[in-house]
Amino acid sequence: MSTKNTAGTGRDNLELGEAATMNVGTTAGTVAAGDDERFSAASPWVFDVTTYGAVGDVRTATDGAMTSGSAILTCASGPFTAASNPVGKSIIVKGAAANGVTSLVTTISSRQSNTQVTLAANAATTASGALVVWGTDNTDAIQDAVDAAEAYLADGNTYAQVYTPPQPFLIAGPLNNTKSGNGQIVFGVYPTSANKPILEFRGEGDGAAAVRHWQQTVPQMAGSCWVSAGVYASTSAQTTNINADGNPGVLSGPNEGFGYGASALFSNIMPVIRNMAILTTHSTFGLTYGAANLYGCANAHVENLGFGTLGTVASPSTDYSSPGTFGTGLSVGLLLPAPGNNDNVIAKNIGCGGGYTYACFVTEHAMIDRYMALYCWAGLVAVGTYASSVGSVHAMKILSASIEACTNELYIMGVGSAGIGPIIDIDQLSTESGTPNIAGSSAGAMAAARGIVRLTGLFTESGVSVGNPCGIKLINGQVPYPVRSVNADATVRVIDEVLLVDASGDNRVITLISAVATPNSYTIKKIDSSGNTVTIDGAGSETIDGATTKVLSSQWESVTLIPSGGNWYVVA
Repeated sequence: MSTKNTAGTGRDNLELGEAATMNVGTTAGTVAAGDDERFSAASPWVFDVTTYGAVGDVRTATDGAMTSGSAILTCASGPFTAASNPVGKSIIVKGAAANGVTSLVTTISSRQSNTQVTLAANAATTASGALVVWGTDNTDAIQDAVDAAEAYLADGNTYAQVYTPPQPFLIAGPLNNTKSGNGQIVFGVYPTSANKPILEFRGEGDGAAAVRHWQQTVPQMAGSCWVSAGVYASTSAQTTNINADGNPGVLSGPNEGFGYGASALFSNIMPVIRNMAILTTHSTFGLTYGAANLYGCANAHVENLGFGTLGTVASPSTDYSSPGTFGTGLSVGLLLPAPGNNDNVIAKNIGCGGGYTYACFVTEHAMIDRYMALYCWAGLVAVGTYASSVGSVHAMKILSASIEACTNELYIMGVGSAGIGPIIDIDQLSTESGTPNIAGSSAGAMAAARGIVRLTGLFTESGVSVGNPCGIKLINGQVPYPVRSVNADATVRVIDEVLLVDASGDNRVITLISAVATPNSYTIKKIDSSGNTVTIDGAGSETIDGATTKVLSSQWESVTLIPSGGNWYVVA
């Protein structure tokens, strides 16, 4: 940990565990009363946000009530005690703002009693049983810690750490574009010709990515936590700001709004986010800020990060019952470095609790070993190109993804380089949706996408769909081998491989999906001994070995078809 002086009062944890950093004395290298003397090595590279005045005092209540047109907030539980000194603190009242904006963000003007305060703004909507979140605005204090860390780097050092203790810290300041980014907390531009420094935003423990229990009536504030009180006033305000300054993040490096991440231009820095939770203001129209925008950074390492809005699932809130409404907005929970980055994008144990249009932008070179997304319009976005970035050339890999209650499990954003990609492999994509779907920003983007995704979880085979012909192969992880028996006319599915057709009741027609962009091959076999036929028909005007159809007439006769050039060909 560190003070503002150049000596600093932080110390190494001496290999005693990531959570072993402890308080220090007021002089560099000293030990506070009662502290463990093993922690005496000064660490001037660590900048503790509390040293700069940050206060982790976020409090919540679940019984807020306001009347439209009134600034009076009541909570029958009596949380506004004199000892807590609530006056002047920033506050979020979910459900009291205009439709879609949802959360009223303002400050507490006065206190009448433990159960009543007056806010600086009136409610636009009558609300009861509302989630209320309030605390000290730490924007300036945390930014001061970041500025001090960057000054340390500018002095020729190669690593600096902005440390957040395991407490919830409210950030209520406006978006800041002074460092070529768009965030409440920002870090700046580093020249490509210089050494790449490491700037780490670090908290305590691995629990930041803890999964919220479905019966929680409060947000998941775990460990070292930043809570943003930022939300756009309307969809038009959101669009205008993003067009001008790029996607917003509670934490933002230089980004696409200023040309970083676009046209292969990057700030030459390695940001690290480790053991942190970042929660943002809930908006049913997806008007919240994202957790972090690292799009214009040359590299990134994100580990044990939990992020999401301040919504809850448990009754009576059900803030995520219609994730499709988040598609009204343009919020992105986490943006990883843009295509063209310096081949080092690592994400470990990432959990998105929901509330965004797009949970996470995953880009080329990315390696993710555990990813979870809930309650978003798109659970995972594979980026081919975005915001004038170069097209992706290299692949991205996810070992395990759990994507549930999202309108689109996987979304393809833009076309990769030379019309190919993005390329994404997901070893296990577990979902509880009966209708998992792959969609994209355009038909061309979906056709250009490549990769393999193994679907697992509680999905229905007939519900698997793609918005347009797609170059990503879907594997049915529920079965030992993808064999489907049919005894009626049928269209092959994107997760089919072998169809056993019983035509004993009548002639049967099996219709193929489009041969355009599909990575699938199909084997179709007639299994009955009747004289009825099985006719295989291409989609639209597509042909099979130049003919419009292929007919199977004998028992055990089969055909294997592969796609090429928009038509089908028999290979066996």
